Amino acid sequence: MELLNEDRQRELIAQPESGMGYQDVAIELRNGETRYGTAFNAEFLLYSGESPSLLERIREPSQRLLMLERKELSLGQEILSLKVLRREADVSTRVRESGSLTKSSSGASGAPEEELQEEERFKRFSAYANDRRVTAGGALVPGTYATTEQDAKHVKTGRDAVKRYALPNPAPAVHVFTIEPPLRTRLRRGVAQPAYGQPGGGVEVIFVNGSPDRTVTGPAQIPP
Repeated sequence: MELLNEDRQRELIAQPESGMGYQDVAIELRNGETRYGTAFNAEFLLYSGESPSLLERIREPSQRLLMLERKELSLGQEILSLKVLRREADVSTRVRESGSLTKSSSGASGAPEEELQEEERFKRFSAYANDRRVTAGGALVPGTYATTEQDAKHVKTGRDAVKRYALPNPAPAVHVFTIEPPLRTRLRRGVAQPAYGQPGGGVEVIFVNGSPDRTVTGPAQIPP
């Protein structure tokens, strides 16, 4: 597992998400090796095969020191670059269940772009209060995932969000941001597919070009 520095964070924030709160990435190392993994909040990087339980441990500062001592955590010094994978490019890193999907039930990444035609609110669930896809000016960066306000009504706890949007981070997504984008905002809409042992089934929305300043508020907090 890697704790990413500011340069690597900026590199990831400039690229789209793979789902709400995470990015599946190819990792080019300084020794020429390419590895694969998943980045969370553009800050924590799990290599394929590492336990997601590390994400819960690293939240505690005392655990970070212990993980460094045990060499369970590095500081990303050997990483040369990070490139977000296209969703269909390497499904092995997603651990997605196979199955035939109809167009109406496919994920948002494969949906056609549309323009927002009427006022609508959206919600974003995050395990992190300092969600790095939300700027200091209250904007979303391009390629950020959210859900509709209507679908969010099905979510009562952070664990509900993990299940409904098939999130790989086991930490409850208790921080809820509200998004009120202007008309003509570019979106893709779909349904979260089963993944990571989670059922999915919730509506997922990609803000293709992000959203302007002062369109995102929060986070509010829900029970774990």
